[in-house]
Amino acid sequence: MKKILVVLGLIMLLASCHKEVRHVEKVVYRYAETDIPWIIYYYDVVGRDSTWVEEKWFHENGLLSLEGKIVDNKREGVFKGYYPTGELMSYGKFVKGKREGRGKIYFVSGKVNVDNEYRDGKPYGLWKIYNEEGELIDVKDYR
Repeated sequence: MKKILVVLGLIMLLASCHKEVRHVEKVVYRYAETDIPWIIYYYDVVGRDSTWVEEKWFHENGLLSLEGKIVDNKREGVFKGYYPTGELMSYGKFVKGKREGRGKIYFVSGKVNVDNEYRDGKPYGLWKIYNEEGELIDVKDYR
């Protein structure tokens, strides 16, 4: 009987320690004339502790402009940018808040405008620039 009470006590203790994670948003800025959110930060909240985990920016028409994850208060992973019409404008990767690796910028048509690379937050390698017909028109060397 004593063992059962100890086990029940431990279960109750563990259950009371479990805190639910809530994903909440905080509108950081709004467009003055329309009151539409411009920048929203997302937090995971446990009890009184909160961790910034994501950011989203919006165009004045309310469509998504930029999105990506946050780790240790720095951009991390793939970030995507969008035109006011909703088409993908760009994507690039971040590591500990700095651009890293390959990325691309697109024309509204979806064709590649710039094929680029970053290392340690700085332009690196050969950047290829294309016109709207998909023809290579310039190459920048950042080696």
